[in-house]
Amino acid sequence: LEKSLGFMWGLQKKANMKKKILTRSDYDFFTSAETRWRDVDTLGHINHTVYLSLLETKHKDFIDHIYGETTYDLGLKSTAAGLLASMDVTYIKQVHHPVKLDIGCRITRVGSKSYDVHQGIFVEGENDPSFQTIHTFVMFNFVEQKSIPVHQVVIDNLRELEWLHYYHHQKS
Repeated sequence: LEKSLGFMWGLQKKANMKKKILTRSDYDFFTSAETRWRDVDTLGHINHTVYLSLLETKHKDFIDHIYGETTYDLGLKSTAAGLLASMDVTYIKQVHHPVKLDIGCRITRVGSKSYDVHQGIFVEGENDPSFQTIHTFVMFNFVEQKSIPVHQVVIDNLRELEWLHYYHHQKS
């Protein structure tokens, strides 16, 4: 039982480390969006699904930023794209309409075929986010329907979080 509890404590510690809430200064790239009247739910705040929709729409701004272009193939014609494999979502505080939002992005982990992007949504002028996610993407060739190695441009834009870097090296 003690061994099992130790294992479970290790998993919980790992989960908590990944969920550290980042502040505005922790992000490398920002884009913005404005709320719309239709984003408000019956409780009077921005509906939880709107955040994910904003991130999906604004993720292309981040991709354009790191690749420095907007002429790559998208969808089923793509021979190299990040395919969303998982997301860890943390709702931190309510947001009310109307408001301008800043969306921060930062690549925090790169593996051989996958990478993590931390994303935070901030009310304009605030340093603490209202919402944060960690998206894990797998590099994927849609034409051949298989995973591929992560592009060098993704590796070049990696900026590990110090505490996460320390944690990974302590595990080794």
